[in-house]
Amino acid sequence: MLKYNYTATIVLFISFHLLFSGCGLIRHSSKYNFNDGVYRTRLLSKEKVYVLKIDDDTISVFPVVKYGDSSAVNTRQRMNFTSSQRRLKDNKVIHNFYRPSLDIDLMTIPLKYRAAASDLPNTLTSNFNGALFAGYRIDAYKLKYKRTPLNTYKQTVKHLGYSVGLFGGAGSSAIDNSTINIHNFGYQYEGVIIITGISANVAVDNITIGVCYGADYLQDKYREYWIYEGKPCLGFTLGLNIN
Repeated sequence: MLKYNYTATIVLFISFHLLFSGCGLIRHSSKYNFNDGVYRTRLLSKEKVYVLKIDDDTISVFPVVKYGDSSAVNTRQRMNFTSSQRRLKDNKVIHNFYRPSLDIDLMTIPLKYRAAASDLPNTLTSNFNGALFAGYRIDAYKLKYKRTPLNTYKQTVKHLGYSVGLFGGAGSSAIDNSTINIHNFGYQYEGVIIITGISANVAVDNITIGVCYGADYLQDKYREYWIYEGKPCLGFTLGLNIN
């Protein structure tokens, strides 16, 4: 069962993007780009460094030393990486930096897979679903140095964000004789549902895509007869980061 015009979802998503694009441009320099700040050097490590970005091809890295309840930047152990250097000081071609943060997204679920229920087989639906996502995010920055014909190093930066968290929102679902366990049910309409679950996402700048696992709850008097009430389903997510 695959029905519903994608136009509504696309228009809504574009509207959200335009609505938040103004403040998104301000945040872009602090979250999505690799800029000055404190980063982790390994994904699951608490070891931190302070990165000072000099220009597009030059950065300085300082270790962050913890003293009791506080921490400080050790300026004596400075490591510079620049395009003009003839040899990388630590012989590493790739350097990874990670920054954890709270992630809040506006999210839609354009495709949803439901397991067989009652007399209906497995279904793929595309009814409208909108939700607010909140979770834990790690932005990963990969700095790669490639040797040029002039025997110097050119720096490139690749960025991806990874997040996992909970979502909740509202949507619609087709309600008719095939989805309601009432003999000779004579109505056909788009029922309002509440959606909840967990989602794992990958972000490129402020756009996220991912998969989710959750359940739906019909919000009218036929909820106890709805064949999908509270049953788990899988979905494909598309979101817009707003923080």
